[in-house]
Amino acid sequence: MNSRKRPVGCRLKTGLYEHSLICITMLFGFSVTLAITVINCVVNLYIDSDLKFEDVMKPLVYGAIITPLLALLLNKYFSEVEKARSRVEELQKQETQLKTSLTKTYIAMINQREKNNTLFREHEKLQGSFYNEISLRQEAQSLLDEQLVFFSAIFDLTPDIILYRSFNGEIKGCSDNLLHLLRVENRSELKYLLSKDADLNEYFSYGDDEVIKTKKDLMYERTIYGVIYQIRKRPAINPKGHLIGTMIYGHDITKLKNEQDVLERTSREKSNFISTLSHELRTPLNGIVGLSDILLQSGHFRDEDERNLKAINVSAVTLGNIFNDVIDLNKFERQTFGVVKEPFDWKSFLEDLETLSRLMTEQKNLSFSFEVSGDSPDMVVSDQTRLRQILWNLIANGIKFTKQGSISIAVSQDRNDDGTLGVSFKIADTGIGIAPEEQEKIFGLYYQVPGTRQSTGTGIGLYVTRELTHALNGIIHLESEPGRGTTFTVHFDFEIRERERPSGDAVREVLTALDILLVEDVDLNILVCKTLLEKLGNRVSAAKTGAEALELFGRNRPDLVLLDMQLPDMSGLDVADHLRNDYGSTVPMLALTANVMRDPDIYATHGIVGVLSKPLSAAKLAEAVNRYRENKKSS
Repeated sequence: MNSRKRPVGCRLKTGLYEHSLICITMLFGFSVTLAITVINCVVNLYIDSDLKFEDVMKPLVYGAIITPLLALLLNKYFSEVEKARSRVEELQKQETQLKTSLTKTYIAMINQREKNNTLFREHEKLQGSFYNEISLRQEAQSLLDEQLVFFSAIFDLTPDIILYRSFNGEIKGCSDNLLHLLRVENRSELKYLLSKDADLNEYFSYGDDEVIKTKKDLMYERTIYGVIYQIRKRPAINPKGHLIGTMIYGHDITKLKNEQDVLERTSREKSNFISTLSHELRTPLNGIVGLSDILLQSGHFRDEDERNLKAINVSAVTLGNIFNDVIDLNKFERQTFGVVKEPFDWKSFLEDLETLSRLMTEQKNLSFSFEVSGDSPDMVVSDQTRLRQILWNLIANGIKFTKQGSISIAVSQDRNDDGTLGVSFKIADTGIGIAPEEQEKIFGLYYQVPGTRQSTGTGIGLYVTRELTHALNGIIHLESEPGRGTTFTVHFDFEIRERERPSGDAVREVLTALDILLVEDVDLNILVCKTLLEKLGNRVSAAKTGAEALELFGRNRPDLVLLDMQLPDMSGLDVADHLRNDYGSTVPMLALTANVMRDPDIYATHGIVGVLSKPLSAAKLAEAVNRYRENKKSS
């Protein structure tokens, strides 16, 4: 069975070996038989001296019988030996295979042991990380618990009210202060209270739909049991971006509201005071400026009398400018400041600026120069009152700090690519100058350079000047050197307008055809305004009350209405409304007012097309009336 299992080559080798052994055994047996036969024959010959046939055949027969038996025995023996040897070889091969298998198994075991060691080490690491993670989580949980306690304390101790509700409106938490405010003990009572009190529930549910839709904060105010709360409603969104509830936070602003009411009341009282003061001061200023203009134009004063009269006029105008600064400062504080841009005569503006500047410098015996370069258009669009105020403040500031020397004004004009007019005013003096470290400070409110404090001045002129310059989209620049004077440069870009028709001497002829209704309750103002208008050739009817104005208007419709805003029986705005609504009037109306606190847009809503602030000057009045000369011609 084993031989069958052996390979073919091995079996062939064994067969050849067995046959070779048989052959060798047979040859050996035959050789031995022959040798015995030969020996037997030699012995018999020696002993008997005779050789018989039997002596030859007997050994051969015995050898023939014994040799095969011996060959069979040897073959059997050697077969067993071969089998044993083959078995040994087989066992050796099996042993080799077993050793190889055992070696592989051992190597595999060693490798597995290394893997096990690696896995064990990784397990230890993972176990360490796991324990470390558990420790960190425990620390985090402990910290979270501490923070939860801390925030719970804040939640409960805050003087504000806090309410947290789920997406469907269920109350999840609230602050103790909310419970105290609503006089309930717990959330259950709070839920019951809100279900019964619809108004109270609306305080907290207001804007839910908007918050859910936009997922943004919502802020509103509500008064709860006499306490004013500013309520902020914030959506609670989980990490997946889903809305899970709303957090309502209410801050007590009752004290703030009361203080705000006090501030607003104080501001209104301050504004009313300034408005009243404006009216009371501008009324005599209007008389001084207007009558001094009339007297100067009469030509009856010469030399010293004329200089004194000019000084009166300039002083009144300067006082008006100072008061304008105070009014504008109040507007800046109340954030109600605005500009009104309208077309105005540019050449006349520059002429008036030169005239006033020359009068102001003459009072201090300063030399004066006024130069204009570039082509001047007929009209530009801006707020000429604010522009004049800016320039007068800078000129007055230079004159105030120049004891001797000169004041020069250079006006340069250039056409921009967009068709606007770029204008730079360079106002230079030879006064005390300003140190570099003080040059930015002088634009501060109430600031005055140390060592230069004058007995006059408010300390707000340059602050208001810079604010007005910015309001007109202008730029202001300062160059100065102590002891050598100061130069202020302001630059503006103005829209250019063409005059509808040439002015000049023809203006007076047109103005003579105007019938003007003057509505003013102060006799001095009536005298000044009527005198100025009549000197321009106009016909003027005066009314001191609103009722009288309506009556005069009904009897004879004028071409223009000059309407004071404060009358004994009604306001100028009421008179304007009556003229428009009761009489269907389209006659242009100009407001005469000493109250420069009013928002300019208010006048337009009542059909008033322009505003003349007091004190009135002949130039401003003539310019305003001149705008409506075409109405008379077309009628």
